[in-house]
Amino acid sequence: MQRERLRTPYPWTWEIPAAVTFVVLLGIVVGIQAGRTLANLVTGAGMTWPAADSGGVAVPSPIGAAFWTSLPGVLTGDSAAGLPTPMPDELAPPWLVWAAVAGIELVFLSLTTWIGVKCYTRWGPGRMRGMASAAEAEQLLGLSRLRRVSALVRPDIYGKRPAREPGAEDRASLTITPNRTSEHPSPWLMAGRDRGETR
Repeated sequence: MQRERLRTPYPWTWEIPAAVTFVVLLGIVVGIQAGRTLANLVTGAGMTWPAADSGGVAVPSPIGAAFWTSLPGVLTGDSAAGLPTPMPDELAPPWLVWAAVAGIELVFLSLTTWIGVKCYTRWGPGRMRGMASAAEAEQLLGLSRLRRVSALVRPDIYGKRPAREPGAEDRASLTITPNRTSEHPSPWLMAGRDRGETR
């Protein structure tokens, strides 16, 4: 529909799709572990996370060996897979682990899809080039800007009001005569306007 006037010398290559794929897959894996943690938290076992061996001591770690090796166990509903010892007494049943993992993954994939659609319509190949976004159009042409500049657009309606209305003596002293000195004579002098203001 539209053609670019200039050709970009640096086209997109495999790095950007690879980075996006890596981030999405890592988010899915973290969502599985977070679902197990949420299920154990609901049952009263507290915050549980896979352990990492640190000098012979198993401590919870954001990403360690047990983080990856415990994934099959968590997917089968084992809420104790990869957790450091001693483990809590009350751990989540398999159905709760599956429900928590499914809920977190659904939220993550919905958010990822929404971000992907927004990025594609904003920077993708099918975008409308040279078109303002809705926020930019509102900033320049919307009601908020019209209200801000209403005194400039319609000074007769939204301009500053006179300090006082002319009294009876002021109105009596005004002479209503046509202005014949101007090349384009104005119809009549308005009440409250000085003769020097007429064009």
